[in-house]
Amino acid sequence: MQTTIMPVLFTGHGSPMNAIGTNRARTGWQKMGQALPKPRVIIAVSAHWATQGILVRDSAVNPQINDMYGFPEALYRIHYEPAGAPAYAKRILALEPRAVVNNDWGIDHGVWTVLANMFPGADIPVVMVSTDISAGPVSMYNLGQHLAPLRAEGALIVASGNVVHSLRDVGWEMENGYPWADSFDKAIQDAILAGDFQTPVNFARLAGAARAVPTPEHYYPLLAALGAASPADKVTVWNDYRELGSMSMTSYLFADRT
Repeated sequence: MQTTIMPVLFTGHGSPMNAIGTNRARTGWQKMGQALPKPRVIIAVSAHWATQGILVRDSAVNPQINDMYGFPEALYRIHYEPAGAPAYAKRILALEPRAVVNNDWGIDHGVWTVLANMFPGADIPVVMVSTDISAGPVSMYNLGQHLAPLRAEGALIVASGNVVHSLRDVGWEMENGYPWADSFDKAIQDAILAGDFQTPVNFARLAGAARAVPTPEHYYPLLAALGAASPADKVTVWNDYRELGSMSMTSYLFADRT
């Protein structure tokens, strides 16, 4: 019988190149994978599966999607296709009344770049859940709340996006972040560490929000993670940095204290 309450993760994924070579993101993912208890399944909420409504993949297989272009050949040689978990997909559909089945997608680079470093054996089934950009931020927070019971059923919830994600402002030679990206990221972090999840939900009210979050698909997975978290969880910030000027890699672990 499953007794461990599995954690919730939000991870910044940033550039696909973080999946290979030596870099801060990859080191953080590897360390986190080694520290986590092994889950029965991973429920992955992906910024790169941005849809109208909430979609759930219920297939027994997860074809890898290389939804990135113009990168070195070494990146495309990564093969990561963990099995699906139809039984857990069915549970998600039961818990989230708005969700519907859709198997047109697969495991995209917002997810496999992270999981290939956290769990390189690809031996943990993954259920893909889309990011609903047709509704407001409260909808994504509620999705997380509906997924939360699965934590007691062996499911590690992994939401992948970026708190700050502005492609139009990318500085390709920058190792860190612009002041405005740092400021917005810190405002979100301060609220989360204070147990104030309503500030991230109502992020549009914060200074600099329009520049930090010009489109919602990379930000919204954070809200799903917050919804799945419990007030009893200990919050740990990891991969706490910005890169390329306008990308926040800041990530969060929500782990049961008991």
